[in-house]
Amino acid sequence: MRDSDKTIVQIFWSRVQEKGDQPLFIYHQEGDFPPFTHEGKLRKMSWNQVGAKVKQIGMGLMALGAAKGDKISIMATTSPEWVMVDLALLSIGGETGSIYPNNLPSQAQYIINDLGSRFVFVEGEQRRDGLVKLKEQSPQLEKIITINCSAGPDPMCISLQDLIALGRENQSELSASFEEAVTAGKLSDIASYIYTSGTTGVPKGAVHTHESLTYTVCTGAAWMPIQPGWIDLSFLPMAHIFEQFAGPFLDIYRGDVLIAFARELDTVAQDFTFVKPHYTRTPPRLLEKVYSTVWSKTDVLADLSPDGFQEALATARLVRVEGALEGKEVSEDSRRKLENLDEHNFAHIRQLVFGGNLQFFVSGGAPLSEEINEFFWKIGLPVYELYGMTETGGATTNVPEHVRLGTVGRSWPGDAWPGGGGQTRLSQEGEILMKGPNVMIGYYNKPEETAESLKEGWMHSGDVAEVDDGGYFTITDRIKDILITAGGKNVAPAGIEALIKEEPLVSQVVVYGDRKKYLTALITLDEEELEERAKQLGIKGGYQELTSHPAMEEEVARIVRRKNDNLARFETIKNFVILDHDLSIEAGDLTPTLKVKRKEIFKKYGSLMEGLYAE
Repeated sequence: MRDSDKTIVQIFWSRVQEKGDQPLFIYHQEGDFPPFTHEGKLRKMSWNQVGAKVKQIGMGLMALGAAKGDKISIMATTSPEWVMVDLALLSIGGETGSIYPNNLPSQAQYIINDLGSRFVFVEGEQRRDGLVKLKEQSPQLEKIITINCSAGPDPMCISLQDLIALGRENQSELSASFEEAVTAGKLSDIASYIYTSGTTGVPKGAVHTHESLTYTVCTGAAWMPIQPGWIDLSFLPMAHIFEQFAGPFLDIYRGDVLIAFARELDTVAQDFTFVKPHYTRTPPRLLEKVYSTVWSKTDVLADLSPDGFQEALATARLVRVEGALEGKEVSEDSRRKLENLDEHNFAHIRQLVFGGNLQFFVSGGAPLSEEINEFFWKIGLPVYELYGMTETGGATTNVPEHVRLGTVGRSWPGDAWPGGGGQTRLSQEGEILMKGPNVMIGYYNKPEETAESLKEGWMHSGDVAEVDDGGYFTITDRIKDILITAGGKNVAPAGIEALIKEEPLVSQVVVYGDRKKYLTALITLDEEELEERAKQLGIKGGYQELTSHPAMEEEVARIVRRKNDNLARFETIKNFVILDHDLSIEAGDLTPTLKVKRKEIFKKYGSLMEGLYAE
């Protein structure tokens, strides 16, 4: 039986038999010092150990009455437990409902009730107690299983450890049934309900089958330049399709790499240096932060002055961008210069910031600035930017030997899939359309929204793009985000926002100006860079004081003027307002994947932005 004919759990269990006591997970336990270490060695978990826990969790659920087709939610940070729980659910024929760990209890309850989840896995006391308080409004909910905390006093709750013990106690009775459930799984079975992050309103559950999952890992593993024995650092939320489909499950499909789990999002920068991974997936925000840090500390991280670093990057551009990516001739002198810079300067950055082993990033989830993307290529860290949706997984991507910076690549390569892969094309209006094994079968409980988005098998993305002669897609904006000025000009705000965000001082930008004579912007500043810039300007104060200081306002004005030089006249920002705080997920400004909620921003700060037109 080919892997392409198996569910992800059938693939997992075949790998367990093949790999046995070889390591699979690298993880951290509270008290480890240095992090991730035990008795001086990286803390690891073997394929057999992971398999044993997955089976015990699955049998524990069966002992509680879980059966094929049950919808079971997970609300936890990315960890070995998340992956093992998901494998257990899928092994017994369950269907996983993913919930972002930073969702409020009421938001989590919406998804739990929308799915009708009988069981919920939840990490931490705060999340546990939040759901317990709302249990009366979820009558179908039977058990809350707690991860990394006790069950607490409520009888509805049971800890993951107790669930595992329950599975062990019932092993003789349920082992055969568990294995039968794994064998009975089909590619057409539903695997996951992955909820949209809610930029346009109420989250919608995209229904994905095992075929969608197996297709993604099979075709993704075929193009990602991964070598046996490498380490993958997993840190993005598993509730997002990017990490869930192209992260640990892809590694399990390969069967020859190790999966390291970051301690938490706030420690990712440190975890790179402890784990020393070879590759990872990332949103643009991490790359933007690193870009800002390196430029503010070139003397320490690159052992070069800012001018010297600029010259070094110019040499790297000749060789790694114009030469390797664009196919132009490169002189031997430039190659020798780059070898020297790579050994003594760029390698220093890779060592201090990323641990020294990192070979490449895969970036997705939001637009990545071409300038920042090129920066990483120049310092020897390729970034393969891709495009996809919650509803489709990967649809286009840059791949080794076929990279065009500023684009999200060509149609996702599907040669590794029997019968070929998915298709991606543009409608006459320039909207991206997708069709194939990667596309969801619909939105759960939302037939009208499904009919609006899925037409004759084609997923209508709502994203506007252009395609060049080489077949490379460039996303220009969301259809619903397009602004039309009073002069009738169509403006795509995302490109303007990304351009301004290339500046390290800028954290977030929201362009405003629909039906207006000109464009304006709401801008927030990066806290760390703000402090550095304040020192350079000789001004003092806290975040709020600095953001309103005339010297800082002029600094931002200079940035906007400089960026305006790269824009058509009707796209330029004529006025702006600086917020005295940054946008955040907690305040409802950003989605869990750090995308701006435009409607919420316009609702909260509309009067500020309208005030920019008062004169």
